[in-house]
Amino acid sequence: MTVAERLGRVGLPAPVSELAATTWDVIVVGGGHNGLACAAYLAQAGRSVLVLERRDRLGGACTLEQPFPGYVVSPCAYVVGLLDRRLVDELDLRRHGYRVFVADPAIWAPFDDGTWYAQFADDERTAAGMRENGFSDADIEGQFAYERFFDRMRRALREGARDTWVGDSPTDDELRSLLGHDRELVAALFEDSIADVLGRFVTDPRLQQALCGQGVIGAWAGPRTPGTASIKLMHYQGTLEGVPMAWGYVEGGMGRISFAIAEAALEAGAVLAAGVPVAEILPGEGVVLDGGDIIRSRAVVSNADPTETRRLLGDAAEPSFAARVDAWRTTSPVVKLNAGLSRLPRWTALPDEGWPNGAPVSITLPLDDTQRAFEDCARGIPSPGFAELYFQTVYDPSVAPDGKHTM
Repeated sequence: MTVAERLGRVGLPAPVSELAATTWDVIVVGGGHNGLACAAYLAQAGRSVLVLERRDRLGGACTLEQPFPGYVVSPCAYVVGLLDRRLVDELDLRRHGYRVFVADPAIWAPFDDGTWYAQFADDERTAAGMRENGFSDADIEGQFAYERFFDRMRRALREGARDTWVGDSPTDDELRSLLGHDRELVAALFEDSIADVLGRFVTDPRLQQALCGQGVIGAWAGPRTPGTASIKLMHYQGTLEGVPMAWGYVEGGMGRISFAIAEAALEAGAVLAAGVPVAEILPGEGVVLDGGDIIRSRAVVSNADPTETRRLLGDAAEPSFAARVDAWRTTSPVVKLNAGLSRLPRWTALPDEGWPNGAPVSITLPLDDTQRAFEDCARGIPSPGFAELYFQTVYDPSVAPDGKHTM
């Protein structure tokens, strides 16, 4: 199947009048990967399910586009690591085309002095690279102790008395209990900054610089902001191809995840319709389309964001939900740039060779400079202080023309 055929364009499977002639068990508003997963599970359970997506393609933030001739990119999603293996197995995503390449090392960080740090799946390779770049034995051991600390938290929350990703969200008291009321673990979950935790394990400023990004990525926060240690924990709770805290690239681009889930939903009997904007959600009745048509259902699931869901509900929004959303203001320091490259970059830290395995690259400032960059950002001053670079084509050249690369 060609790339063009796999860009998630399912179109309208039947005239709107035919869709409206059925009273569905569930209408899912929005065809992002979460909405598609919901539809697949409901269809597997024997419910009649209709997914309505406003755009002309499925996948939401995890889709595929061709912004430049020959290059296939996902406009927002860039690596996989938190896609739970339970969903992969239960929806049989591998049979529907899901294949992943695990990035190893998970991170490579070059420094201004020409040294670097890399975190390999093999601890011996990590330690050898650290020794080569002048890290002390104490910091080498401290780095591993730091990772073990978060692994204890991961195992307690995912492999302990219950998997906190399944079922009802755990309460604060339950989380404390699952962590054994260990003071340091509880503080790392609820209070500590990523700088606090790093400072307990490593002293080399380069190492703190390389690792602090794990606590601020995607967040309106600096490395000394309380609570940022939990961001590192959130990213640590995934398992990819049996490897905890691993990241990888999906063959053909990240949107293939959404397309595989969509195929599972279709196979289970769900109906998927793209290019069908919903104008209003009618609780207990169904939805109104932009053209005024009403499609009836016993329940509606919204895969739209909270603000859009609030708009679609209008006066029918439950008062406490409406109040929360109306008072909600989002702030984000994140910009994502997709680039097509004629060649891979070269680095002064490794001028005569490629960096290890084309690993994800973490570009960071010293820890306090990163904090100041965030504080400038919060005052409205553009101040780049942290970036990560990903090169899917090192592992999967299918998403770019021959010899070219994505970043």
